[in-house]
Amino acid sequence: MIKSFNGIQRQSPAWTNWVGNQSCVPSCIAEASSEQDVVKAIVEASQAGLQLRTPGTGHSFTPISCTDGMLLDTRGLTGITAIDKTSRTATVRSHTTIAELGVPLWEAGLALKNQGDIDSQTIAGSVATSTHGSGQTLGSFSSVLSACRLVGADGNIHEFSLDKTPDEMAAAQCSIGMLGVMTELTIQLAPAYHLHEMIVFMPLDELRERWDQLLAEYRHFSFFWMPTDASSELYGFPPAMADFCMVKLYQETAEKPGTRPLPPNERIDRSYRIYPHVFEPNFHELEYFLPAASARDAFESQREFMLRNLPDSIFPLELRFVAADQAWLSPNYKRDSVVISVSGKPGTDYWPYLKMCDQRLSELGGRPHWGKLHFMTAQRLISQFEKYEAFRTLRRKLDPAGMFLNDHLSQMFG
Repeated sequence: MIKSFNGIQRQSPAWTNWVGNQSCVPSCIAEASSEQDVVKAIVEASQAGLQLRTPGTGHSFTPISCTDGMLLDTRGLTGITAIDKTSRTATVRSHTTIAELGVPLWEAGLALKNQGDIDSQTIAGSVATSTHGSGQTLGSFSSVLSACRLVGADGNIHEFSLDKTPDEMAAAQCSIGMLGVMTELTIQLAPAYHLHEMIVFMPLDELRERWDQLLAEYRHFSFFWMPTDASSELYGFPPAMADFCMVKLYQETAEKPGTRPLPPNERIDRSYRIYPHVFEPNFHELEYFLPAASARDAFESQREFMLRNLPDSIFPLELRFVAADQAWLSPNYKRDSVVISVSGKPGTDYWPYLKMCDQRLSELGGRPHWGKLHFMTAQRLISQFEKYEAFRTLRRKLDPAGMFLNDHLSQMFG
């Protein structure tokens, strides 16, 4: 349903993302509760000469959802449409959130292979931006997409799959919504599993000594390093001293919840209950993926830089690991990654600090998270992404008028 057209009816209300740092006033807002609604919206946008973006749950720090054209609200496209226990796959409507997948997959004896510490994103948005968790053998959400249905700029429905359309799938696995509007995604899953979580506060020297052991021993090893005594509580964590790390360790276990008393820093539960953490929207994040082999050197270099740039660098540094994949625009394309995340404080002029972080991490081979703040240009992307030109050629073929672009994306992919 089209709510409004600018110049024909009233102007639409402003849209704002989850942390309030990106907003836009679209010419019109459309709502879709079926694939045919999506087709209709795209056809009407094309006839009106409007660009079109889908905001999902607005969980990006970058302006990838912003448009002065049509904003397509797909909140009606939720739920699992099919589960194949033999192939361990599920077909899911695009606006289904990560949180909404946990229970029905568990009841089918299945689970997501991995996920991050926020679960309010949609499955389509998570795939489109290579959202991830941590684990040196575990890929991002882009890596688990095996097929999809997508409505293109001409209103036609495309079906892509790894076996029948490998190039289109490699592009669609991380496309930032530039190839069309996904309506259904088929994702690869794991057998349902329990996780044993341990949260350990370590002095940095201890973490340095145990780094290789923890990385090899645990399914999930990640940590937050605290540059100051006040850093930990900014993310809602327990108090921690400067130069301490909050280390997250997950291991699969056959032990069931409640079978024995556990220390306060440990939990055993279903996987989808362990992963999420609630963050206050009090930070604006930049995140880069570097070669995993450089993890220690990259961390030490970034730590020293942050200590020289307090108080701008007061937020914790997060470090995670992600396995390589084959998605053309994935920051993990053909490369195992270490992921470094830093944040600026809303209400402060954090841009000089984040720009310096961007320059440093880019020089180390860093590739951006598409949903986090970055300063990429087309020229920089050419040097960082082997398949950049192949993606841009396919994008132009599927969307020659640039309907699925906006100002932000046009600068990089137009």
